[in-house]
Amino acid sequence: MHSEAQHSANFRMANRRWALKSLFEPQGVAVIGASPKPSLAKSILNNIVSFGFDGNIAAVNPKYTSIDGVDCYKSIADVPFHVDLAVLCVRAENLLPILEECKRKSVGAAQIIASGFAELDSREGRARQQQVQRWAEDAATIVVIGPNTFGLLNLHRPIIAVGDNKITKVLAGGVSGVFQSGQMVTVMHPLMSRGIGISKIMTTGNEASVTTAQLINFFADDPQTEVIVSYCEGINDPECFAIACTRARELGKPIIMLRVGAHAEVQKSIKRHTATQGANSYKTDIRFLEDLGVIAVHSVEDLIETVVAFNTCRSPRGKRVAFVSFSGGMGNIVADSILSTPELKLASFSHGLREKLANVLPRFANNFNPLDLSAQSAFDAEILTSCIEVLGQSDEFDILLWGKDLPTSIEDDSVVGVALTKLMAQNPGVVVIPVSQMNGMCQGGESNGNPPMFAGRALLQGTAGSIRALGKVVGWHASSPSAAPTNTISQAPHQAGAI
Repeated sequence: MHSEAQHSANFRMANRRWALKSLFEPQGVAVIGASPKPSLAKSILNNIVSFGFDGNIAAVNPKYTSIDGVDCYKSIADVPFHVDLAVLCVRAENLLPILEECKRKSVGAAQIIASGFAELDSREGRARQQQVQRWAEDAATIVVIGPNTFGLLNLHRPIIAVGDNKITKVLAGGVSGVFQSGQMVTVMHPLMSRGIGISKIMTTGNEASVTTAQLINFFADDPQTEVIVSYCEGINDPECFAIACTRARELGKPIIMLRVGAHAEVQKSIKRHTATQGANSYKTDIRFLEDLGVIAVHSVEDLIETVVAFNTCRSPRGKRVAFVSFSGGMGNIVADSILSTPELKLASFSHGLREKLANVLPRFANNFNPLDLSAQSAFDAEILTSCIEVLGQSDEFDILLWGKDLPTSIEDDSVVGVALTKLMAQNPGVVVIPVSQMNGMCQGGESNGNPPMFAGRALLQGTAGSIRALGKVVGWHASSPSAAPTNTISQAPHQAGAI
């Protein structure tokens, strides 16, 4: 990067970092365009109230004096408190006068929910977005997000200002996201159902002003963010993006990105979704992500499982994997996946280890990796305990995957729980991860209402997806700068942070 361009990018990033705080830490919020009618504006207003935001809240609409118990004012100028965050739910053609009112009110940040801009792929839409962009550049004191967004949230505040009406509870944690698509906000639901908490989420839409790169840079320095996830339709400002990703990498914070647009048909669709200028540079972007140490995934399912894998796998000392279960079939499935994953190695048990295993296993069980303890061992605590103890003494693997049929918890006081806990205590360098053959929710779920866990951490689910995710985590740690701190996602008890 040329020094002049780098200096300019660094200045933009530093200037944005402090300003973005008003988005996530507002003391006063106004929802402009709210009404009693079902709409995104009403859902956003209701979520702000119902999830316990403790600052000042106002609705703005000249037709009403109160909306769902919230005081409503004719204009933003009439709101009797300072507005850090204005959520603009107004028609595209009415936006600029409202932005001017926000400027006169000294609003800290404006999130534009409205669509009808460059994504229309029309002269009128592009002209409107250019007007918003020029306005944002001139009004340098106001942070402008959007247009064409879905809202934002910060579960540590908490401020839940998104139009999602399916939220029933929240779990504060260390995963932050920046999504160009509002629908991706719902990724927090499966993560929370796995016991992994969310920190902050921002939807950026068309990115006329603030970009994905600037949000990643903010999350890199955010002490409440440990892992960054992103849905991206194109990198609009590669200089800033490189700075942000490098910063996150230096601080030991992985970035997991779903960069869509591999095919021309999708690139055409992107133009009608967020009108991202970088939509056509998919192949170049993927190489760019790899060079920056960003973990690229190709589905929402892989994004979720990779986040879970970072939670379950602290910094591993190596890539040798042993798989142990009561099922030979599952062992073969997982072994195929491990052998197809370049970042992992299926551990090869030595002759000495195989002899020791043969002495404690039933004669019809195998004594190689993947290790099938046989169904009989499930009913014989001595066989199971002796086998795990022999494995723990071997020092021939770095990661032990314990295979399960269904995604259910391993109780600490169960035979399996006691054996695996002892192995971890005696071999702190070994990572022990339960993985279920199936994913999803078992019939009836967990009896206590908690997600499937072992030793306070989530289980990996599904054979192929979980091994892909584990490979990405092991590969990321192996290539991390030596000075980077060990990173795992903090795992609070399931009810911690619940509202």
